[in-house]
Amino acid sequence: MAPPQLPEQEAAPEPPAVARPPLAALLPTDGLRVLVLAAGLGAFAGSFADFGFGTRALIGAVLCPALVLLAVIDAQHLLLPNAIVLPTTLAVAVILVVGAPSSFLPHLATAAALGGFFFAFAALFPGSMGMGDAKLGFLLGLALGSRTLAAAIYAIAGLLVAALYVLATRGTAARKDTIPFGPFLAAGGIIAFFL
Repeated sequence: MAPPQLPEQEAAPEPPAVARPPLAALLPTDGLRVLVLAAGLGAFAGSFADFGFGTRALIGAVLCPALVLLAVIDAQHLLLPNAIVLPTTLAVAVILVVGAPSSFLPHLATAAALGGFFFAFAALFPGSMGMGDAKLGFLLGLALGSRTLAAAIYAIAGLLVAALYVLATRGTAARKDTIPFGPFLAAGGIIAFFL
C-alpha cells in the first residue's frame, strides 16, 4: 500500500519589489522648476565668481547645482536618486584627479569616513537614515575635503532646529514624522563650499 500523498504546498508569493520612479517623475515642476533652475544657475555662476576658473570652481559648478536639485527632490519624495548622485560623484572625482591629483586621496579618505559613518548609522538604526544619505555624504566628502566636517555640522544643526520646530508646532504626535536629511546635507554642503 502506497503512503498517502500530502497535498503540495504552494510557495508563498514573493513580495513585489519596490519600484523606484523614473528620474523624470521626480524632477520639480512648474514654478518650483524655475526656482531650482535659477538657484542652480546662481550657484554655478557664484562658483566661478568666487573661485575663478580653477579646480575648486569646477567642483562647485558641478556640485552646487546638483545639491540644489537633490535637496528639492528629497524634500518632495524622500529620495536621493542615484541617477544624480553617482554621475556627480564621478564628475567630482575626475575633476579632482585632473585638477588637483595630490588632493584626491585625502578627499577620498574624507568621503569614505563620512559616507561610511552615515552607512553605519543607517545600518544600526534602520529607518533613521537612508542609503541615499550615505552616498550623498560620500559625495560631500569627496568634493569638500577638509570642509566636510563643517558641512556635516551645519546639516545636523539645521536638522535639529527643524525637528525642534516640528515638535513645538505639532507636539508629540510629530515624533513619527519623517524629516528628510538630504536638504540639510545639501544646504550644509553649499554653505561649507562657499565659506
